[in-house]
Amino acid sequence: MELRDASGLWGRGTRETERLIKRELGDEKHISVACIGTAGEALLPGASVKADRNHGAGKGSPGAIMGSKLLKAVAVRGTGKVPLAKPEALVNTAVEWEGNVLLKDVSKSVLNQAPAVSLKDGGISNTYGVRLGKRFRVAGKNMTDPEWGDGFATRFVEACARWRIVPQPSYNCKIGCAYDVHIGDGQFAGMVVSTCGGGEQHEGAAAMIGVTEADAGLILVDLYDDIGVEAGTFGSIIAMAFEAYNRGYLTKSDTDGLDLTWGNWQAAMDLIDKMIKHDGFGGKLAAGLKAAPALLGREKGLADEFNRITLHVKGAGINIHDWRPFWSAIFGFVVAGTGPSHQGWGMDWIPEPQLGYSNVMPGVVDTQEEALKKVDPVRQTQFAKLFGDSLGVCMFVTLGVKDSLRLSSRALAQAVGWDDFTPHEALLCGERVTNLMRLVYARRGFNKSDEFDVSHRYLEPASAGPSKGKTIAPYLPAMVDEYYRQMGWDIETGLPLPETLQRLDITEEFAY
Repeated sequence: MELRDASGLWGRGTRETERLIKRELGDEKHISVACIGTAGEALLPGASVKADRNHGAGKGSPGAIMGSKLLKAVAVRGTGKVPLAKPEALVNTAVEWEGNVLLKDVSKSVLNQAPAVSLKDGGISNTYGVRLGKRFRVAGKNMTDPEWGDGFATRFVEACARWRIVPQPSYNCKIGCAYDVHIGDGQFAGMVVSTCGGGEQHEGAAAMIGVTEADAGLILVDLYDDIGVEAGTFGSIIAMAFEAYNRGYLTKSDTDGLDLTWGNWQAAMDLIDKMIKHDGFGGKLAAGLKAAPALLGREKGLADEFNRITLHVKGAGINIHDWRPFWSAIFGFVVAGTGPSHQGWGMDWIPEPQLGYSNVMPGVVDTQEEALKKVDPVRQTQFAKLFGDSLGVCMFVTLGVKDSLRLSSRALAQAVGWDDFTPHEALLCGERVTNLMRLVYARRGFNKSDEFDVSHRYLEPASAGPSKGKTIAPYLPAMVDEYYRQMGWDIETGLPLPETLQRLDITEEFAY
């Protein structure tokens, strides 16, 4: 291991940084690079770490952490082997697990298949309209217009059908939800955009500001990835500014002359550049998802108005879709242990028979009794997800995948040489992680009121779709209390009770 001078890379995007490092080290095929772009250097909220072009990590702004350390990139090359206790048995388990990942249930529609099935060989390029657009789940125009979002998704799929889609799977991945889009017509013909997975980056970068052209939207996605930002937080800041402009809260005199009319992607690019440079209006937005609207609200005398149009949970952006048709997902964001992220999503959009839930639940309900039934599925899926995260596996090889908990538990035992490791023990690991995260919250001064630091937009009824006229808001306090009870946490503080920590063998190190 060695440290190298990165001064020649500072100020460069993630694409060029990766290319230059691989060229310098002379082994492009076998070297992986994780790096930050100019957003991380500028310590912007939502700054991500990009890896091997199509991949990245953005929750919690890790790119800004690297930037604060003046760490531009990490390059690695593996030459050793991982010793396995029972390699033949592990291979057999892997074969069964791999078969289940892409197992298509012919009795179910595409909407109820495991996400891996519809994401295979090109992510959302084929099914974005069916899985999200038609279900009013695309976050159009800062989550104000689900019907417009349907058109956004449809246009993207139609454009991808004309263009060339090249899957770019990571090592040994049979799903291949990472992909390159070779734009074949229009003003950006000949350009190649590298992206991955679901539509979050597309919505955060483009749909949230009303971009109608599929090619321009992809160029924004590529810009986000090149400067190194995660769209949930960064895109929500820009979308707040666009909505404020379109509502008349801001004018060109406030935005340094930028016309932030819905769909003006060129202005968005200029605004992003100003944010990176902390220049003028861009510098104000760079303050963050809560600080920026608070600052603008004070300046304009419109504090409540700016607060109502800012999308955040605990000051961070969610995985950008319109989740209001799926209340379990919203609740999962609220109680997640790392700020709003996919930990527990419940049973509103995919069933999990291995957790005791064979059928999808209604995403929107009419009574508190029905709302409280969503709590246990969120808790159970949270435990399962955090066990999978601890293994380091992709959520798409577990989410809705038949017997994934049994197979992942067995795989762990076979890898390390244990005689047995049960699904129950796996869920217990996830429960421990959930409690450890809550103890970190405690160390950082968490109190119960922080649980309800959720922006108004997520809690207001949608203008169309299943959640039209309905909101989770009246039921949220009771759902949180029920979650605390099921977790063995104090109802008043939201922190683990001593007997819960003792049961989980979490004691001395994490007293609070």
